[in-house]
Amino acid sequence: MPSKLRYHTFATLAALWPSLPLFILTSCSRPQTDDYLKGNAMGTFYTAQYWSKQNVRHQELTTEIESLLDHFEKQLSNWRPDSWVNRFNQAPANEAVPVPVYAFEILELCLELAERSEGAFDPTIAPLIELWGFGTRRDKKVPEESEIQAGIDMIGYRKLILDRKNRTLRKTQDGIQLNCSAVAKGYAADLIARLFEANGIQNFLINIGGEVTAKGTYIDGSVWQIGIASPRGDRRQGKPEVIFPLKNRSLATSGHSQRAFVIDGIRYSHILDPRTGYPTPTETASATVLAPNCALADGLATIALILNEKRLTQLLEYYDAEVYRSTWSTL
Repeated sequence: MPSKLRYHTFATLAALWPSLPLFILTSCSRPQTDDYLKGNAMGTFYTAQYWSKQNVRHQELTTEIESLLDHFEKQLSNWRPDSWVNRFNQAPANEAVPVPVYAFEILELCLELAERSEGAFDPTIAPLIELWGFGTRRDKKVPEESEIQAGIDMIGYRKLILDRKNRTLRKTQDGIQLNCSAVAKGYAADLIARLFEANGIQNFLINIGGEVTAKGTYIDGSVWQIGIASPRGDRRQGKPEVIFPLKNRSLATSGHSQRAFVIDGIRYSHILDPRTGYPTPTETASATVLAPNCALADGLATIALILNEKRLTQLLEYYDAEVYRSTWSTL
């Protein structure tokens, strides 16, 4: 079996480009029989390109997508005071909180990834995210060691008890906070994919804030392709250096360039290791993961920047996934 770790060195100039931009590569001439949707959701954008032999009502599909994403945000957004996740975060220890369907599916994945990554992934990491200034607070600073240890004491995925039979969630310690943002965009892309399939659409490419899922082919029969750009000099001249063909696969990228701060010459990224309480080393600029679904790719992309190589290889093989890594420019 070939290794699931594949290294592609492509420079990233973080000062000019906050994250690795994606190019959707298709035929030069755009047929008139395919459709393209776009909009804003979850603090980012979404696009969906598709074609179908069946008659699809474009505007109705757009309305369904927006309704679906709004419903999703009402459950999982940490930024909406009225969301289910914020209501759970305010609940006391040992209260069994009913879990709605989207949150339940995400929780199952998050807890599985946490267990299989031996804690490198942890959906209760919110206190550490806030401590380092990457959450609702924006005062970025290096916390004191005592603050970090106190933050670690306030997290732990094993302090979440998911009752699958009764579909409830409870915390075993007051103050435990849930944050599923590491898989949220990917899961939302999967939800749109389900919606398309329910409408008889079998050929599509969906992108939510850089997390992509694809099924079938482009209208001319060619495979969907996603290019990851590396800007050289003027950012407008960025061209794809790595191209990923996608057919019934998903792609997600996690990186250190998009959200980080520098103090005394040291770069601190928003990718935190729940086991240490500190940001992970930033020698690797980003990790792009290909996986069977987008929520999984999303979570594994974060794990790929935290977990050691041996365990990561085992995890990728278990999930039939691959990772491609980029490095910083040495220019």
